[in-house]
Amino acid sequence: MTDHLKASPPERYNEISRHLLRQAQEELEKGDVLQASDKVWGATAHAIKAVCQRLGWNHHAHNHLSAAANYVSSGLNRDDLMEAFGFLEAMHTNFYEHQKEADQVRIEVDRAGFFVREFAGLPFHQLPGEQSHLTPLEREGQERRLRMLTRKNQYSHAAQFSAEEAAELPPVSPSGASDTDGSEQGQANEP
Repeated sequence: MTDHLKASPPERYNEISRHLLRQAQEELEKGDVLQASDKVWGATAHAIKAVCQRLGWNHHAHNHLSAAANYVSSGLNRDDLMEAFGFLEAMHTNFYEHQKEADQVRIEVDRAGFFVREFAGLPFHQLPGEQSHLTPLEREGQERRLRMLTRKNQYSHAAQFSAEEAAELPPVSPSGASDTDGSEQGQANEP
């Protein structure tokens, strides 16, 4: 890879996450379970990318997103987030396999709303956090995840769009209107 990807600012990833969450609800209301599933996964992925960007972690591959979600959830002793991520990751598979019914996807849209809000408000100052609740094997897994997320020679996550460059990126909403809800943390609204 000769050119490294530039990463968007964390606020943009959060904005995209909230936008995709709204789109998931709209697609589900139209009866398009596959598109709703894909939007749920997209909202989840962008919420994680925002966290990774804030922490200077790699986030250009699916395994990075999984490692980050697991590292953060375990590090903060948030089994609820770990469990939610497992269900939400299955929505990515559902886009390809179409095995979930609309009522199951509706549950995941709500779960994604929870996940997006929680990830936007995480107390990063507590990472890596108290790890006494982890077994030695779990701590070893955490160390492995962190090495993957911070490996400098695999992907460049240092290059970020400047404010001027970010302003020139395509709008998140087709209308060009901002998808921010005005809250300080930019938390997603209930679907």
